[in-house]
Amino acid sequence: MFMSKKISIFWFVVLPNTVLLYAGLYVALLLRYGLAPTSKVWSTHVQAFTPLFFLWLLVLFIHNVFDVATFRRYSVLFFNLVLGMTVNVFVAITYFYFQPELILTPRRLLLILVTVTFFLLLLWHLLVKYFLKNKFTQELYLFSFNNELSELEKEIKRHDYLGFKVLGHLNEQTLFSVQFSQGFGIILPSNLEAKPEVLARVYQLRKLGVSFYNHTVFYEDLLRRVYLARVHEAWFLENISYTQKPFYALVKRVIDFVCGVFGLLVFAVTFPILALAIKLTSSGPVLFIQERVGLRGKVFKVYKYRTMNGPISNTWTSINDPRITSFGKFLRMSRIDELPQCINLLLGTMSLVGPRPEQVHLVETLRASIPFYDERHTVKPGITGWAQINDVYAATKEETELKLQYDLYYIKHRSLLFDLEIMLKTIYYVLSWRGR
Repeated sequence: MFMSKKISIFWFVVLPNTVLLYAGLYVALLLRYGLAPTSKVWSTHVQAFTPLFFLWLLVLFIHNVFDVATFRRYSVLFFNLVLGMTVNVFVAITYFYFQPELILTPRRLLLILVTVTFFLLLLWHLLVKYFLKNKFTQELYLFSFNNELSELEKEIKRHDYLGFKVLGHLNEQTLFSVQFSQGFGIILPSNLEAKPEVLARVYQLRKLGVSFYNHTVFYEDLLRRVYLARVHEAWFLENISYTQKPFYALVKRVIDFVCGVFGLLVFAVTFPILALAIKLTSSGPVLFIQERVGLRGKVFKVYKYRTMNGPISNTWTSINDPRITSFGKFLRMSRIDELPQCINLLLGTMSLVGPRPEQVHLVETLRASIPFYDERHTVKPGITGWAQINDVYAATKEETELKLQYDLYYIKHRSLLFDLEIMLKTIYYVLSWRGR
């Protein structure tokens, strides 16, 4: 559905950003030494900086510099680029520090390069926004019989920065009176075939270059979560694979185990300091251990640093929960409270990425009140997840339904690339101090 937009982003953002990194390197060498670099000097620097530029592009991706939404607001564009290039400075310092065999020690050159590259990227992104902003916007009509697309219309208007504009609603009468032309889009309901004459009219419009979208597919692609109101038994049969992908499962388990070992080392080194801080600021155990529901409904114990006062509670944690201690707030904001879950990674009860596991008694309640809630247990729970980086925390039934929409979207689209996206954006999430 969004293929043309993705192609535009590649040609007008990703590819030019890559070219501008090398252009920035050339200009930086010119400014640093006062003359154009020789072919040998240029070749040496290209070889040294190419791996670094790959890391820089990843950082810019994490900071949403390549997102269509970034081009809708100047402030967002500038802030994301500033934050991304700031992180890139530290990435570059680390990169060269751990490669002492390189003959380059680009201290002053690196400063010039970052400055030049920032202004080149900023200038290009501003030009793209100014000249091509209309290219990222499509005008839409919503066709329905009984105004069943009202929820979708609200979401489109609420996410107007994603590049879609609703021109109005169509029904059986107005569909024949509106003059359509190439470039317009019409979102269609799922029961269109029930009206043959309407279907015939829509079929004719395809010759004018009008684009058509199924409303449930549009909703999912726009918001990257499933349309829960339209989910039924057949949806799971058509969209969810219940057979395990051997290669994906193997790679995912290897990554979980390696990260679990690394996390355990960090946990062992930092435990004395963190344990002392927790004890000095509140009374109770250092670790919080609670039973949660995992893969296929199996109950397991999750390990976290304790961030609250009082005994273990079986209630949802709310925003600004008074039970959270002062140091516990720091642990939550930084996500350090999740560090002991490296034990769960090693045990195989959790993965790095997946739906967050819930308490046993809450799951029993939610199973009875939310249709298909148990489907989120078809995959292993995760330390981070698609719902978490979209700022969804289940403290009510309504929030849990929203969380389930993101969980089902992840289950439907799970892959190594999607897991990588979630992990990279989790880094940005943590650096943005957005934990709760």
